[in-house]
This record gives sequence, structure tokens and C-alpha cells, in this order.
Amino acid sequence: MREKYQMDNKLHFIASLPPIQSAVTLDGMGDGARCKIDIPANYVLEVIKLQQMYSGQSFKVTIEPLD
Repeated sequence: MREKYQMDNKLHFIASLPPIQSAVTLDGMGDGARCKIDIPANYVLEVIKLQQMYSGQSFKVTIEPLD
């Protein structure tokens, strides 16, 4: 199914950090971090594409604030 999305490999969705203590955690060895994000249900197709297209590989993340 990965081939289906090769023409446009950019995904766009709205997200926010959840109001939980573990929203951002730092690696105990000091060489990384993990961020959890909340994504509205109307973007679930993009989340499925994210899993299908990028599982097991690195990708670039860009953050832009919304007004």
C-alpha cells in the first residue's frame, strides 16, 4: 500500500500536545526525546498514511503555529 502515496509524500494535519505530564519525555541517556501529540478525528486518514508511509524510517517534522 506504500506505493499508493508515493506521488505526494507530504502529510498535513493539525495537532497539539496533550495536557499530560508525559507529553514530552527526554531519553535517560540524553540522546533523544519523545513527543506525544493529539490529532483530531477528522485527520485520522493522514495518521493512517503516516503509519503506512513512514513506519521504520526517519522523516522531517515542521511545526507552525495556528492563529
